[in-house]
Amino acid sequence: MFSIIFTWLIVAWGALACIYMLRCAWSRFPRRDVDADDVIPFLYPVDISLAESILDPAAEFECRWKLGPRRFREAQRKRMRLYLELTRRMAHNAKVLVEYAAAEKHSHDPRRVSLASALQEKAIGVRLYSLLTGIKLRFWLLLRADILNSMPLAHLRSAGEIDGLQTYSALKTAAAAAFIQLPADEQDSLFRNL
Repeated sequence: MFSIIFTWLIVAWGALACIYMLRCAWSRFPRRDVDADDVIPFLYPVDISLAESILDPAAEFECRWKLGPRRFREAQRKRMRLYLELTRRMAHNAKVLVEYAAAEKHSHDPRRVSLASALQEKAIGVRLYSLLTGIKLRFWLLLRADILNSMPLAHLRSAGEIDGLQTYSALKTAAAAAFIQLPADEQDSLFRNL
């Protein structure tokens, strides 16, 4: 008798836990309209020239040439952490732009819908690149071994056949097209933050 009651208590507890998790997941992503004013303040600046210098094989070779093996590993780890931060910012900006594009897809203007679709496509590409590159970087940083001497960062330029910096530049272009209705000062603010 006790085992039957105990079994039903476990089943009821499991069902309530599933209902609670579904409720939390549903309420975490509220449906709301996102406009341009909701986008610009939430973007993080990404310095593409810094990312290009981190991924430059010539700069890495020069660093390897000037520094000893131990100091090169330390410098390489620092460059990896910096590029990981840049990819996090890219992923965050892409997420914000995906939310905006999803809200714009409900517009009645077919031109805005097509621009939103293009923006969303580019943003998803950036998110995928950031995910794959982040996994690689976290794995390499976790190893903390001599593999950092032999692993050039130039390999991070593309992940999953996606050129990260080129895709991010395409995302900026798509954002410029999608936010064409903004005044000039707000467009400048968008490009500085993006």
